[in-house]
Amino acid sequence: MSCKKCLSAGSEKTAIQRLYDKIPSFHCREGCVACCDNQIQFAPEEEKRAGGFPYTERMCPHIKNGGCSVYENRAFICRIYGASEIMPCPYGCKPEKPLTEAETKALLREYLALKKEQETSL
Repeated sequence: MSCKKCLSAGSEKTAIQRLYDKIPSFHCREGCVACCDNQIQFAPEEEKRAGGFPYTERMCPHIKNGGCSVYENRAFICRIYGASEIMPCPYGCKPEKPLTEAETKALLREYLALKKEQETSL
């Protein structure tokens, strides 16, 4: 899934945006917010692009009018939900080839390392 809309003209992709590209894309059901009722964590870069809210323990505060108000700038966890065989969508939405457990865990480790790096460089 490319995050091309997150980029301004002439800019290079960030490490997190390159990580997003490793997540297979698929289409969600219109109005679905199943992935939004989780512990949502944002890396500092994601928090900035999404307009705030570094961490929530309940429904994501970006849900507006029955959908994600920051969909193009949503966090890693929002992108991987449903794209992985270990984080399936309850409605069966999934990419043609979901991430395996090993692929999912590798991406999660990579994301957490990037998140920690960003947090320590603040």
